Amino acid sequence: MSTTSISANMNNVPMLNGTNFKDWKENILIVLGCMDIDLALRMPKPNALTAQSTPEETVYFEKWDRSNRLSLMIMKRGIPEVFRGAITEDVTIAGEFLSEIQKRFAKNDKAETSTLLASLISIKYKGKGNVREYIMEMSHLASKLKALKLDLSDDLLVHLVLISLPAQFNQFKVSYNCQKEKWTLNELISFCVQEEERLKQERTESAHLASTSKHTGKRKHKGKEVAIPQGPEPKKQKTQDGCFFCGKPGHRKKDCAKYVAWRVKKGTFYVLVCSEINLASVPRNTWWVDSGATTHICVSMQGCLNYRKPTDAERYIFVGDGKSIEVQAIAHFRLLLKTGYYLDLLDTFVVPSFRRNLISVSVLDKLGYYCSFGNMKFSMSINSNVIGTGLLNVFDNLYLLETIASYNATLHVESRGTKRKLTKENSASLWHKRLGHISKSRVERLVSDGILDSLDFSDFDVCVECIKGKQTKIKKYGAHRTTDVLELIHTDICGPFPMASWNGQQYFITFIDDYSRYGYLFLIHEKSQSLDVFKKFKAEVELQLNKRIKSVRSDRGGEYYGRYDGSGEQRPGPFAKYLEECGIVPQYTMPGSPSMNGVSERRNRTLKDMVRSMISHSTLPESLWGEALKTATYILNRVPTKAAAKTPYELWVGRKPSLKHLHVWGCPAEARPYKPHERKLDSKTISSYFIGYAERSRGYKFYDPTNRSIFETGIATFFEDVEFGGRNPVRDIVFEEEAGVIPLPTTTFDQSQVPIPVIAREVISDPQPDNVVQDNIVQTPIQDEVIVPEEQTLQPQPQESVPLRRSTRERRFAFSDDYIVYLQEHEVENGMSKDDPINFRQAMESSNSHKWIEAMNEEYKSMQDNKVWELVSLPVGAKPVGCKWIFKTKRDSNGNVERYKARLVAKGFTQKEGIDFKETFSPVSSKDSFRTIMALVAYFDLELHQMDVKTAFLNGDIKETIYMVQPENFVSGDPKNMVCKLTKSIYGLKQASRQWYFKFHQILTSYSFETNVVDECVYHKFSGSKHIFLVLYVDDILLATNDINLLHDTKRFLSKNFEMKDLGDASFVLGIEILRDRSRGILGLSQRSYIEKILIRFGMQNCKSGETPVAKGDKFSLSQCPKNSLEIQEMQKIPYASAVGSLMYAQVCTRPDIAFIVGMLGRYLSNPGMDHWKAVKRVMRYLQRTKEYMLTYRRSDKLEVIGYSDSDFAGCQDSRKSTSGYIYLLAGGAISWRSAKQTLIASSTMAAEFVACYEASNQGIWLRNFVTGLRILEGTERPLKIYCDNKSAVLYSNNNRSSTKSKHIDIKFLVVKERVQSGQISIEHIGTNSMIADPLTKGLPPKVFHEHTAQMGVVLFENILV
Repeated sequence: MSTTSISANMNNVPMLNGTNFKDWKENILIVLGCMDIDLALRMPKPNALTAQSTPEETVYFEKWDRSNRLSLMIMKRGIPEVFRGAITEDVTIAGEFLSEIQKRFAKNDKAETSTLLASLISIKYKGKGNVREYIMEMSHLASKLKALKLDLSDDLLVHLVLISLPAQFNQFKVSYNCQKEKWTLNELISFCVQEEERLKQERTESAHLASTSKHTGKRKHKGKEVAIPQGPEPKKQKTQDGCFFCGKPGHRKKDCAKYVAWRVKKGTFYVLVCSEINLASVPRNTWWVDSGATTHICVSMQGCLNYRKPTDAERYIFVGDGKSIEVQAIAHFRLLLKTGYYLDLLDTFVVPSFRRNLISVSVLDKLGYYCSFGNMKFSMSINSNVIGTGLLNVFDNLYLLETIASYNATLHVESRGTKRKLTKENSASLWHKRLGHISKSRVERLVSDGILDSLDFSDFDVCVECIKGKQTKIKKYGAHRTTDVLELIHTDICGPFPMASWNGQQYFITFIDDYSRYGYLFLIHEKSQSLDVFKKFKAEVELQLNKRIKSVRSDRGGEYYGRYDGSGEQRPGPFAKYLEECGIVPQYTMPGSPSMNGVSERRNRTLKDMVRSMISHSTLPESLWGEALKTATYILNRVPTKAAAKTPYELWVGRKPSLKHLHVWGCPAEARPYKPHERKLDSKTISSYFIGYAERSRGYKFYDPTNRSIFETGIATFFEDVEFGGRNPVRDIVFEEEAGVIPLPTTTFDQSQVPIPVIAREVISDPQPDNVVQDNIVQTPIQDEVIVPEEQTLQPQPQESVPLRRSTRERRFAFSDDYIVYLQEHEVENGMSKDDPINFRQAMESSNSHKWIEAMNEEYKSMQDNKVWELVSLPVGAKPVGCKWIFKTKRDSNGNVERYKARLVAKGFTQKEGIDFKETFSPVSSKDSFRTIMALVAYFDLELHQMDVKTAFLNGDIKETIYMVQPENFVSGDPKNMVCKLTKSIYGLKQASRQWYFKFHQILTSYSFETNVVDECVYHKFSGSKHIFLVLYVDDILLATNDINLLHDTKRFLSKNFEMKDLGDASFVLGIEILRDRSRGILGLSQRSYIEKILIRFGMQNCKSGETPVAKGDKFSLSQCPKNSLEIQEMQKIPYASAVGSLMYAQVCTRPDIAFIVGMLGRYLSNPGMDHWKAVKRVMRYLQRTKEYMLTYRRSDKLEVIGYSDSDFAGCQDSRKSTSGYIYLLAGGAISWRSAKQTLIASSTMAAEFVACYEASNQGIWLRNFVTGLRILEGTERPLKIYCDNKSAVLYSNNNRSSTKSKHIDIKFLVVKERVQSGQISIEHIGTNSMIADPLTKGLPPKVFHEHTAQMGVVLFENILV
């Protein structure tokens, strides 16, 4: 067997993708059988050859062995590498190899069974094809299910077929049910075919014309009046002399002059008497000329320009059998005839029960049209000009008017044309501009394919916009193609562009199907969004086409392949890993060879050319390039391409596209948007510009230059002829990516950079056609695959540095203070870090370079002292992680520079889970614990000091073996071979914080410190009456003690084991300023500096003060969220989420007074409205007045934890759920609070309050356990008091009696009663005026609100009364 024949047969085997196993196996067996090498699959392995083996046994063994080897190779050739690696290499027998693969995919049978069964049950006969084909299709599905071991009986299949038949077969179904015998499937097919033929023949063809007046009670019959029975005979009434119409005596109604004039004015009412043929099913967008109809008839309102309600006389029409049919409306329709004229149909009766649109010849005759019939053709003319034609339908004996169907059926769009006006619809130049300035050859192909009518190319002159936007000298070459959609997807990212789009995007990404050339385009803000949009694209196309993506071709950019690590190696990133998870084969270009991704590169160039031409032909702002880009993609999907015989849309969807609704991009238009509050005298339309097509609806997108907004509508008048007047000068548009040459990745050795060489490689197609396989890959035996570019543009060029596209996202700092998390984006703006260098080179070039060198030396010395690493030779096969210097100026609460800090961090993002690390979680102390300690410090007048651990993470021990490259400026020996073997954890490693905590915990517990039972980061130590508390938050330590010697001993112990910095009395921690007046026994926690930064960040530093954060009665709901795209775009410009997040940190730390409103506004982060933003600014105005306020604790007569619980009722306007709130006080200030929406809908105020007590009791038990563990609070054995202002909830909590209000409460909330009975808590009643938790559940009047917040401890420091 020749190599050519083997290769040809191998190409017939599809690639296994996880869903096509059965087809793959069937093709494998066929190919192996045709090649006569399937012996290894049919027969078992023979015994091994020995010296005693006969010649026949030798020949048989060699034949079997050859069959086995070739079968294995061919099967492995048809399996992706991601599947091949899952099967052990020990399997060397073809039959066993096939069995192993079958085991991997046996589970797919269940999914296939479910899919086939769902299709069989849901399939319906819709009249397409014939009933025989339909039943055979159902039988085919049943046979597939039988092959999957789900056998359906013939009786069940017969019943499924009968159920799925439409209503026309109802009589046939009844006939079957009345018979005793059961039909077989073949009998059912025969009878159904007969019934279908009978239904087609049941038509009558008669039409009559009649007229009637408004007299419905009598009718003329042979010259006599014949009364029509209308029910019981009415009672006789007394006759009245005179006229019944005007009421005057002396004459009858029939002789009344006023009645005669009224009748003349009213006229005689005609109704249609039609045959049943007009009720037959025909396409709803066709119009039929009927000489027997007395008025126009339409079956739907689709495409009407305007309409009115029918009068009493127009409410019904009559058909041939005398039945009346209701008229829905009287409408005005405009038809675009095939000749280019418009035909207006005024006073058209809309009758939804009809199946055919009719045009009345008599009505046309009254309007002056001349209609002629003959030779099975129809023509309509006026003033000797033929404006419309039609053809006779031999089955219906009616003439079909030739119209442009898509004009009326697709969009409700008014045109500038009027009745009998011929517009220049056949202008080739006009269509050239409507189609985004595509080439003349493409327009000619649209005409030849019948998608466009014949055009006049006489006006197709030189287009200046095309020359400006498309001038090029590069030639194109041929390429190979795939054979079906989704076999290969080309993708590329283009950008950044100098000017952002209308919504702020600077990039766009394209996905192009290789077979159809159908493309998707997404505008994105940054390259990292590529994976998200690909997931969206993949989910849509695979569901719509019922196929799976097999391969994706892209360049080797970091967004696709992955980033370079510290060792200079490019590692797979999220996009590449996702492709691997989905079984999609990636195809990457070689570095510096964009032509290998020719389809995407050429599409990007085409799109940019079209955008330049479209914008230069208009007067619109250049920021609308995103809309022009979408329009260009929309057009390219519907026009021919040289790469395919049909349009991309036709290959993708299966039908020819309609282009009749296209218009010139940027042309002026009068558009009518949806205005719910429009007044009668308001203008109906807005002068705007057409900028594209609605993406998910039938309509257009327009730009309003007055309001600078974009809106969508389907009703508009376009003025495309304005652009032919030459009034708009052609602009020079620069639409190109920002240029910037970035060097290729380099590896640093001894402060010198060694560039990675780029080897120029010309890609040449293999001349042997037998070697060309699917997906445009040339396969050579045992060699690497070479990707053949779609459109080669390679030219001999000298080797040079290749410019790479790189993200322009703002570089953020790797570490920051805890409270700055909410203000990272603002650090540069408020001057906190504007001078901080982002890399070693900038640090060396800055004016403070000596400061940064000192900081680096200090950090390096700390590394050496802690013996963080040892210098070793890099083992073979090991890959070191990179490292980087991070520089930051440390500032105090007033923004003054304290010191310059340099930190060496490892590039932990290159670590692999399970190899370089296992667990990463590390605990930190809670804010409730911190505040509780602060309250005890104030009450007992404890010493409060602060310490900081220098290079804390360097103290942690690591168990894994990790190698790191040497840091810049501190390189020893040969940097290529000598690396740092880490013995301690280092900043940047994923497990660094966890290892630091374990180390600190181990050292501290060895010094007789114990951890709190509920907070692992709060430690205590007792020595007689002496005690000390330690609070750990990462590397910040707070020490509170009643003995100064114990404090110093602890400090000395910590300094002995760690490199510590003693900060003395605590004054500023976690962004919270600590103020003390020990003479008065007061301690205050202030976030004044943080609040000022918030106000400056959002431009509220000079705003007026506000009395309360939320007004009484203010309600928020989803109805206040944006309802259209314009409102959404406006809100996207507002930093709502950042503002709420910034307020959230203040609320969590020291400001319980804003907890309710911040929690409420946080419910609308996904889609906020302008009312929500106004509420955020109200909170900031309140903070402007109260920024000097602080959370205070003071010495008092009694030290006890007291809780308050409250709830509103159905306060959420959207879900009708209630809001719970609780607060706990200790030493005169709040130590814990919460305001949150309940998880269920309460049926009464009592139920809502009881659920709130449950939430409060949970936190109360935690606080009780925490305080008990501190062992300095007396009376912790007594029940914890929780006050509630609802008597029913209090009574229900304290006894076992139930009521109608309580019997439906969820069982989990009943734990409150158990806690009360066990003595853990006590629920007591308190008056509403004394309920301190009220501000956590609702808005209050200013006076009441201020009283409650003062009781929480949120006051001015100097206003505290002891």
